[in-house]
Amino acid sequence: MNFFGTDGIRGKYNDFLTNGIAYALGKVIAHENEECMVVIGRDTRESGEELATALAQGVFDNGGEVINMGIVPTNAVAHYVLKVGADYGVMISASHNPPEYNGLKVFDRYGVKICEKKQIEFSEKIAEQNVSFNVSEVSLPIFADGIDDYEKYLEKKINYDFKGLKIALDCCYGSAYKIAEEVFARLNARVVAYCNFNKGKLINVDCGATETTFLERRMKENGCELGFAFDGDADRLAVFEGRTVLPPDRVFFAFAKYFYECGQLNRNTVVGTILTNSGLEKSLKKIGIDLERTDVGDSKIYEKMLKESYVLGGENSGHYLLGEYATGSDAVLNALLVAKIYCEKGSILEYTADYKPYFSLNENFVVDDETAKALRADKRLFSDMKNSFYSRYPTLRLVARISGTEPKIRLFVEGKNQRMVADGMEYLTQLAEGFVSSV
Repeated sequence: MNFFGTDGIRGKYNDFLTNGIAYALGKVIAHENEECMVVIGRDTRESGEELATALAQGVFDNGGEVINMGIVPTNAVAHYVLKVGADYGVMISASHNPPEYNGLKVFDRYGVKICEKKQIEFSEKIAEQNVSFNVSEVSLPIFADGIDDYEKYLEKKINYDFKGLKIALDCCYGSAYKIAEEVFARLNARVVAYCNFNKGKLINVDCGATETTFLERRMKENGCELGFAFDGDADRLAVFEGRTVLPPDRVFFAFAKYFYECGQLNRNTVVGTILTNSGLEKSLKKIGIDLERTDVGDSKIYEKMLKESYVLGGENSGHYLLGEYATGSDAVLNALLVAKIYCEKGSILEYTADYKPYFSLNENFVVDDETAKALRADKRLFSDMKNSFYSRYPTLRLVARISGTEPKIRLFVEGKNQRMVADGMEYLTQLAEGFVSSV
């Protein structure tokens, strides 16, 4: 069994994800190296502290040590692994998922999410242990200097005076609830912050990067020029200019154009995924930038970036990887860079006027756990559905895949004609219903 999905081990706490799994993971990690050092961070979820304790106990029981950063964004863990030369890092978070979920994202000594081969190896060893674990009174003091170091790292990377800029932040009661506001304020921005408390019960609930209507309503009344919404572990970003929510691919276009104008794009190429809008690809091509695609997942993007020495990658989910700045998607860092582009270039909407997207629709089709497992084990099961779709809509582009973190089939249809895209999605949904019943 592979415990890892698209982005770590993730599931409902005390259902799929338990303290026993966290403890087993800690033991497996610590067994990798003598005197293993592991950096641990988490978001605000109530289950996070118990999972951190279980994970740490597993590390301790196999002779390792931990640095507990407490509540921090995901990239703070990756950053500090590199900073102190740790062997591994683990971020305890279910990202944009509801409060009852949690997860374990594992980073190697280079601050990069572990590869698929290592995921399978760890999964086999976790399954062998078949442990249960009751959380004891293990003391995990928070290494506060690490949080301060991370904030200084963000400031130094952007190095810009935002005096006079008024921004709004939706911190979604998540891991950026304090850090995001502090960093922008230290760079002299005027900040209006929402959902900026440590309230794990409310993390991602009707707010944050995946529920943009919350900040959209407040942008109508707060007079802010820019707005940024984060998800639970602050690796996903939604961007607002005034009352307008910018599509993620448009933000990616802004990053690509800015780096291109600064002469920072290696071979004038950026990395997207199979879900990156084809209109974005053509818009980039018109200004001299090529796009290469990978499977979904920021780890897949970063793997491609490392292999080809590219400096920019992104997903239409709001994850952006700035290779010269970080080893993963850091929403706080990305927000700072958007603000810098705005101050230097003016309106992001005007700066990205050359972006011409195709029409697209996304749907999530819920399946049972057994069907999800079957689809993850054999991706060829989608073939018949895809063939039927393309025989009827040959000019549209379809992506049908099983989620790596939830029991859902994710459907994506794209094309130049809005009506045809809508018809195609309706037909695809019908196909999916019949497809699921036959699996």
